[in-house]
Amino acid sequence: MTSIWNTQKPSTKKGSPWDTQGFQPKPTVQKEVNTPQPNTLQIEHVAKPLPVFTTIFADHVEFNKYMKQVILEHREKNPEDIESNVKAWHSSWMTHKENPKFQPLVDRVLSACTFICEGYFQCQKLEFSIFNLWAMMYEKGEHTIRHSHFPSDFSAVYYVDVEPGCAPVIFESKTNNDAAPQVGEPLILQPQNGMLAIWPAVLHHMVPATNGRRMCVSMNVDKYGRTDV
Repeated sequence: MTSIWNTQKPSTKKGSPWDTQGFQPKPTVQKEVNTPQPNTLQIEHVAKPLPVFTTIFADHVEFNKYMKQVILEHREKNPEDIESNVKAWHSSWMTHKENPKFQPLVDRVLSACTFICEGYFQCQKLEFSIFNLWAMMYEKGEHTIRHSHFPSDFSAVYYVDVEPGCAPVIFESKTNNDAAPQVGEPLILQPQNGMLAIWPAVLHHMVPATNGRRMCVSMNVDKYGRTDV
């Protein structure tokens, strides 16, 4: 099928009429069909503030003792690094499937997402599931590159053991490559032991080089039933 969206090359992705410069489909064998004129997909931006939800677990002292031991044991069994935006040790993306000891945290995060959905977004009867989950341990000088977690619905991080002066997470930091105009200042969130933060997964965020250690668990949360990668 030939694309009608601003390209001189035939679109070879079956069932998709969309194409913009820099987002070319992978070639497959298709019957070429001529189109009279390409169309252009324009992009406009709307300034809309998006929420970042935080809470401190009331029982975080005892809970973090448990979580810290779980993470240390998991790292001892899985010491290898994984290449990603996180420039520090982190476990596999499916840690919650590999290690059932993370389930108490999973349950709390899913409960919080349901509460947010009903109380803030006023949307009833939605169920959520963890799409992926990974534990991280940052040492001095380690960082995370700016990124987002689209197409998930929510992203979350829980801080298990963070030192004073450790790096914050910065939401929507300005870069020279941003296509959309920045509205307001970036949000700088300073980690605290026992803090859970949840935000819409489209928000870009980063962690600058840290001066203190950071042990935390991140995850992506989707409406129940997502199966794509």
